[in-house]
Amino acid sequence: MKASHDRILTSLPPSTLWFGGLFSSSSASRGLCFEDPLECLSLTSSEETDAYFSLLQERLEEGYALAGYVGYEAGYGFEPTAFNPVEELTRDELPLAWFGVYHALRECDFGEINPSHTSGCAPGFDMTLDAYRTKIEMILDRIAAGDVYQVNFTGRYSFDFDGPPDTLFHALSARQPQSYRAWLNIDGHQIMSFSPELFFSRKGRCIHTCPMKGTAPRGKSVEEDEELREGLRHSEKNRAENLMIVDLLRNDLGRICTPGSVTVPELFTIRSYPTLHQMVSSVDGELEGECDLRGLFRAIFPCGSVTGAPKIRAMQLIRQLEQSPRGVYTGAVGFMLPDMTMEFNVAIRTLTLNQGHGTYGAGSGIVWDSDADDEFGECGLKAGILLDHSPETLSLFETLLWNGSYLWLEEHLDRLRRSAETLGFSCSRKAIRSKLDAYASARLQRQGTSRVRVVLERDGRFSVSSEPLGREAFLSPVKVCFAAPFTDSKDPMLGHKTTARHLYDRILRQAAAAGFDEVLFCNERGEITEGAISNVIIMKDGRYYTPPLSCGMLPGIYRSYFLATRSNAVEKVLYPEDLLSADAVFVCNSLRAMRRSILFPSMLIGDECAAAVDDHMK
Repeated sequence: MKASHDRILTSLPPSTLWFGGLFSSSSASRGLCFEDPLECLSLTSSEETDAYFSLLQERLEEGYALAGYVGYEAGYGFEPTAFNPVEELTRDELPLAWFGVYHALRECDFGEINPSHTSGCAPGFDMTLDAYRTKIEMILDRIAAGDVYQVNFTGRYSFDFDGPPDTLFHALSARQPQSYRAWLNIDGHQIMSFSPELFFSRKGRCIHTCPMKGTAPRGKSVEEDEELREGLRHSEKNRAENLMIVDLLRNDLGRICTPGSVTVPELFTIRSYPTLHQMVSSVDGELEGECDLRGLFRAIFPCGSVTGAPKIRAMQLIRQLEQSPRGVYTGAVGFMLPDMTMEFNVAIRTLTLNQGHGTYGAGSGIVWDSDADDEFGECGLKAGILLDHSPETLSLFETLLWNGSYLWLEEHLDRLRRSAETLGFSCSRKAIRSKLDAYASARLQRQGTSRVRVVLERDGRFSVSSEPLGREAFLSPVKVCFAAPFTDSKDPMLGHKTTARHLYDRILRQAAAAGFDEVLFCNERGEITEGAISNVIIMKDGRYYTPPLSCGMLPGIYRSYFLATRSNAVEKVLYPEDLLSADAVFVCNSLRAMRRSILFPSMLIGDECAAAVDDHMK
């Protein structure tokens, strides 16, 4: 079945499904689109599961393509002796499973969207920390009794979103670029999946699975990030969790694969995503000739990474302890073609949206030495995708000083490359350097001292622009005030120089209108972080202090140089009162170096958090 190429989507009509990202035949915004179904097949009772999958098999054999989802609770129907029948719809009033039957698929691009910023959703979890601790204690009791080895325990976040669904989809796609991405419009319910985990892919008789288990946050510096990555790689707890799921999947595939064909080609690999590192492995096999669709899903669904081990007992505990049905979350979203090519994700990082109200699931694997507070924090980490919706047009950029040559060129290119690797951008250092050299010869040598801006797009395209820089740009002292709004120290995007800097730009414009040159921000703990366009350094009793990156800020080029070359310069958490009592306050960046500042502490720009900041100033 060949895909046609004549379609551009700017929204998703009813019963239309779009698959992109890591799904096969997808690249950038281009993806596979299933539209205008001949019929829609819904599963509304787990007692009908066998008959439902037999019907799907018939449609495949008739030459049709299928696309849709299998909800987590549909798995109960494969084990009727272990679970009572599920008659009701899922928590989102969706069927237990849904597939459209299609003549063909199209290869589609999404049209451009408005690049305006889309704010976060402020999700609320369905459990307090105390309630969560109680549930974890119950699971640990069952583990201690030998009833289970691991349980994947999850909860639900609820949020409201009143904008167009396509803006939410594009924004979250930018936050999770390395994902098996899907958008389904089913009876007005928007299902948006940004899963990094492949459930299985099938080509002919070959089946490939890629379980994901083991999580660590991204670091705020290159050194911290690598330390966290290596810590995850060598974590006995995470390795044990991952190996349990690998063994479970080996057992599942062994039920339907040719004896001796099941292998583990990849074990404990670390993959990095914008907000976290994950440990993944892979399990492959060769399906026996008589394995049909019903037999395939009966053997491996739901994926062991979202249940625990042993699978059936873990699922029974999940049903007993979780607050509500999971629905599409932790099920599988994907498509099947008549030649038996199939591809499904594990529906994590997945939300449903209906009439402005959304739900999003998050959880973690609980083993004998799990700490409830840590696991609760992991749920929040995985919900981080909802907290800040950078637009799809997000770009990386660097601003360099040209004064006969490029100052700090290698350092700027290093930072650009690190951010590109973290956020899933293509980046050719050689091409950017070549362009900068040509640009200098063609323009900068005549223009003189200049501010040069390099902007990198996600697909690797980049641009170079410049403007002359007069002597007034280097004058000091500079007038500095405080910003009232807090920043979030946990936001990993603060560590990258991106065009998604709406708060900084807005507050800096307000500060400039009030006669100031720079504005300093504090995080949610009241700690000084950085200025809108510079880092902060203070001098006290002959020593220099600058906030650590863990406060939430950009790793500035000049800041790094200053710390590396001054033996009396160290990192230290600073508060507004530290700046007031300092012998001198400086702001610095690679463009203007280090400039003495005059601080105006009584001036707060923006009034959202003025009272809280004022408390620190007293």
